[in-house]
Amino acid sequence: MDSMLPLQVLVSTSTLAWGVNLPAHLVIIKGTEYFDGKTKRYVDFPLTEILQMMGRAGRPQFDQHGKAVILVHEPKKSFYKKFLYEPFPVESSLKEKLHDHFNAEIVSGTIGNKEDAVHYLTWTYLFRRLMANPAYYGLEGTQDETVCSYLSRLVQNTFDDLEDSGCLKVNENSVEPMMLGTIASQYYLCYMTVSMFGSNIGSDTSLEAFLHILAGASEYDELPVRHNEENYNKTLSDKVRYPVDNNHLDDPHVKANLLFQ
Repeated sequence: MDSMLPLQVLVSTSTLAWGVNLPAHLVIIKGTEYFDGKTKRYVDFPLTEILQMMGRAGRPQFDQHGKAVILVHEPKKSFYKKFLYEPFPVESSLKEKLHDHFNAEIVSGTIGNKEDAVHYLTWTYLFRRLMANPAYYGLEGTQDETVCSYLSRLVQNTFDDLEDSGCLKVNENSVEPMMLGTIASQYYLCYMTVSMFGSNIGSDTSLEAFLHILAGASEYDELPVRHNEENYNKTLSDKVRYPVDNNHLDDPHVKANLLFQ
């Protein structure tokens, strides 16, 4: 093919389809599943990723319109039709990550006590969705007393967990960050990770033990282990200094350990 001719057809992996900035008139998504190495099965792409791939079709500066075709199994056809033509409600995921947000705000001085934390929550998308869809978050209604009680319990439980992990100290009328909490905030670490480090790492910790502790951090939960990659990990495990669990070579934390070594 002449190198001066424009590219007419591109067959790509999903990874390339998410990230590359290649405008196209027609995008065809051949299947909506991918192989998950952690669970060893095929799972559906998140809907947001399907939209990301479809978004490559029809860039305004290049084309007046674009087309997207999704090839999917018949049982899922109606679902994708509904997904594409009707809006889905977007709910908040803040509750699952609230500990790390609270810790960062306490370290920065934005939150100094429980009242500040409750006030902080009233400015979040979580609060807006809580009022709009209370049942989704386990509330029976949106009466002031019910909502205030829910927010107070949420703050108290979060503070208790952060205190148990050594990230902050709860006083009678205030909260103050501890060293572990400051480290977690500065380096964007999960509060459970720094708690685990603080409990297991000491001045006499060996390098081998330190590697196992470091690789055990929750930040490596999502380290991708691809199909059949355990075979490569087995080869690596025979070459490194410190042994790993050869029964779990498809585990992301074992892979992290091997890569560190």
